Amino acid sequence: MLKYSSWQLIKNILDLLKPYRLRFWLASLIRLLGDLAWLYPAFAFASIITFLTHYKPGDSLNYLWLILGLWLAAGLVRSFSQFFSKYLGYRVAEKLAMDSNLKTVRHLFRLDMAWHERENSGNKIKRIQNAGDGFNKILRLWFNSIIEVSVNLIAINIIISRFDQTVLIVLIIFLITYFFISAAMTRRAGAASYRVNAQEENVNGLLLEAINNIRTVKVMSMAKILLAALIKGTDNLLEKLKIRIFWYQSRNAFLSFWTIAFRLGLTFIIIRGILAGRYEIGFLILFSSYFSELRMSIDELSTASIDLATSKISIARMQNILNEPIIIDDEKGKLALPPDWRKITVKNLAFSYGENKVLEDISFTVRRGEKVGIVGLSGAGKSTLFKLLLKEREEFSGDILFDSLSIKQIRKNDYFKQTSVVLQETEVFSFSLKDNITITNDQEKSNQKLLKQALATAHIADLADKLPRGLDTLIGEKGIKLSGGEKQRLGIARAIFKQPQILLLDEATSHLDLESEEKIRDSLHKFFKNVTAIIIAHRLTTIKEMNKILVIENGRIVEAGNFAELHSSRGKFYELWEKQKL
Repeated sequence: MLKYSSWQLIKNILDLLKPYRLRFWLASLIRLLGDLAWLYPAFAFASIITFLTHYKPGDSLNYLWLILGLWLAAGLVRSFSQFFSKYLGYRVAEKLAMDSNLKTVRHLFRLDMAWHERENSGNKIKRIQNAGDGFNKILRLWFNSIIEVSVNLIAINIIISRFDQTVLIVLIIFLITYFFISAAMTRRAGAASYRVNAQEENVNGLLLEAINNIRTVKVMSMAKILLAALIKGTDNLLEKLKIRIFWYQSRNAFLSFWTIAFRLGLTFIIIRGILAGRYEIGFLILFSSYFSELRMSIDELSTASIDLATSKISIARMQNILNEPIIIDDEKGKLALPPDWRKITVKNLAFSYGENKVLEDISFTVRRGEKVGIVGLSGAGKSTLFKLLLKEREEFSGDILFDSLSIKQIRKNDYFKQTSVVLQETEVFSFSLKDNITITNDQEKSNQKLLKQALATAHIADLADKLPRGLDTLIGEKGIKLSGGEKQRLGIARAIFKQPQILLLDEATSHLDLESEEKIRDSLHKFFKNVTAIIIAHRLTTIKEMNKILVIENGRIVEAGNFAELHSSRGKFYELWEKQKL
């Protein structure tokens, strides 16, 4: 369970409140004035009872009219206070929630891929949403309950002290014991809430994964298995919910009994005082009204403390994300990619996933403007090498150098201003076809010439012509309206539109049919004249014209040379080539 103190929570809220602090404190002051004014009606009612017990026909009624007038004024102040404080305060609460979400998403974008690979997407989304809702709820509680409860607890005790110190002392004992009992039981309930939140995130994560992969779920008849996993997760969640409900309801029941016992005791003390002539009967009315206010305040405090505890736990789990260190995206002390670099040197590169060695003693050089192909069987280490070239992981030995500058010393944002990539599985956004292509180069978004070049090179213009609104057609979440080959063509167009110095392709034509691949290959080779390209190839025809081809097996380079050299040597590359010809 994450250690997250109330002081840390307050500090985080105050940090988020900085842009809105004037509006927040104005709304709080308005609410405070309204709640102070609303203390008067109970005092007014007690004063009326006392006045009537002493009234004789013919006595002046001016005092009565004054009390009623002030009562009306207090009601007006209260009504306007509630409206304006909530109107201003709720807007701050919504902004706080949105800012919290954006802050966490901004941090997520900068976290290393190693962390993202460990974490469930649905889990991350649920944490962000819960924390935003938590901040919103806390601010609403402040304007709905906390200010009013604070005013009642302080001001009513001050008013009671003016009448009787004994009643005040008993009231203070009641409030102190209530607080400690509540705190002890809330801790138990809070721990139960934490376990509920964690399980809820797991269930929602699984649900999101199932929905995101709905096509695979349907065609592979996986629904039954996934439903069973969801039912098991939900059953586990229900068990944890039962424990949470037990602790919260036990707490509420005990505190309710505690309140009733003290109220009866205090009422008995006041009745004895009235019978002894120490108090006016109006004091009983005043106490009864104020104790009802206190009871309602304590009930609100009870509910608010539960909501606060739940919100705090949600925010704590979000804070866990914010506490994750940014390593690769951290720009402190890092340099720009030199615009005039001459060569990329991969030197004695080795990488492992835990105990599993994936790359070992990889060394090669790529001169600026060269085209290098990388081939090998599945699991040879090609994609891992690509991850290192993409700065997704840095826990490798050896080095990747741009001239003499290590890739670890280069700012990631600057590196990717000059680098473009086409992944094996092109990730598509629920935007228009045009926006999916131009998203990588916002400065040139309206450059129609560049867009036409990207469309022509990737042979995607014919796809645009088939769509209802052409390039402006929304292509659905994860590109569900596109085939695998169409997604890859989109990915190629996106990479070209970025106009990079370095182009990395990871089996970028593996989903294309032979005719489409041949067309795109010819167009890409024209584009390659202006870039340095490193290409992982599934189909070896893709890399036939490369300056250099590297053959990787079991994490090592076993052959290197151009196509003619490797083919004539009749080694591993020749073996792969002949197999693909069959």
